[in-house]
Amino acid sequence: MINKYAKIEDGIVVNTIVCEDSEITSQNGLHIKVDSTTNPASIGYEYDSVKNKFKSHQQYPSWVLNEDTLLWESPVEKPADAEISQYGTLIGYRWNEESQQWDKV
Repeated sequence: MINKYAKIEDGIVVNTIVCEDSEITSQNGLHIKVDSTTNPASIGYEYDSVKNKFKSHQQYPSWVLNEDTLLWESPVEKPADAEISQYGTLIGYRWNEESQQWDKV
């Protein structure tokens, strides 16, 4: 099966690759499979080996890190009609840091 893997060095994602599960052992270094339980992974993200989760950078000063999920959360609940993309972003809305609200786009 083909999956995404994140290459980890010193707790940081330095590369991501997509390959067959059987081919990952031929890659040099530590590679962690990225799936729905690990959070998305991109270059520069941190990897918590105890929680087996990736943590992105804080996008907005007002957002708070959920220490259990390692996901950043807005101070205002997401709109009820918002859909979430495969990357964890809201479709059709954008966070407005100045007004501290979700703006429909």
